[in-house]
Amino acid sequence: MNSKTNAGACVDASSDTSRFDTAHADALQAIAASGDLPLDIHDMCRHRRACGFTDDLALSECEAQAINTRLYGMSAISALLVGADDDGAFKLSRWLQGGLHSALYALTEDAQAVLHRANEKASEAQKASAA
Repeated sequence: MNSKTNAGACVDASSDTSRFDTAHADALQAIAASGDLPLDIHDMCRHRRACGFTDDLALSECEAQAINTRLYGMSAISALLVGADDDGAFKLSRWLQGGLHSALYALTEDAQAVLHRANEKASEAQKASAA
């Protein structure tokens, strides 16, 4: 993975975890100096959590239902994938597993898109009220 991302760019300094985040960023920078960064899911999630959402969001009934429906779908797919692991109660073909992974990804992206659109609306409303 050839990531040139600054590992400490989106640290939430107001949280109690900022000390850990700084140490984590320093460790990642040391690893980066020795070659490619390893895949770090925790770091990716932390960056997503810390960046972008700065206003309170008001979701319409339709938007809330869209997110809820996608979360139910993700839960069902996760249950199938967990049930079909090595020690699970049943087996799924690789083709079906791949399809479920793709569906899980699509549902996640759709739910995030609803939140990002709501965030953009809140940001625009905040700017309009400040003007």
